[in-house]
Amino acid sequence: MNFFEGELRQMFGDAENISNAQFVGRTMLGKLDDDLLVKAQFISTHISKHYDAIQVSILNRTDGVVDKETMLFGDIIGPKFTKCSDKVNPYMWEESTGKAYWYTPISITEKANIADTVLDYIGMFQEDSLAMQFK
Repeated sequence: MNFFEGELRQMFGDAENISNAQFVGRTMLGKLDDDLLVKAQFISTHISKHYDAIQVSILNRTDGVVDKETMLFGDIIGPKFTKCSDKVNPYMWEESTGKAYWYTPISITEKANIADTVLDYIGMFQEDSLAMQFK
């Protein structure tokens, strides 16, 4: 298991609304219901190998992408201070050696906030949530 898989497992491994979750590299793919899947992937939005966001896609098995959202870590948990006292949006860095880590370490609580934001988003697409909207 690499660093990114470990982070995804920590954030989504016990999620009740995602079943049959599979983790590969920077990507998690799981089942939401009989028709919908969720794909969550750490992505770089500006600088190569600076993973500053998680992109979440809701996929229909037969019709493809239903919706896609990119969530910046800085928007969810705010900027962090570096060792040089500069404020930066949090990101994971992958060195040329392949070693990866949080450039500005984040807490378990902050990881939980990221996970909760993603889970709230995908919850809108699950059958129970949709049924509630039309009542």
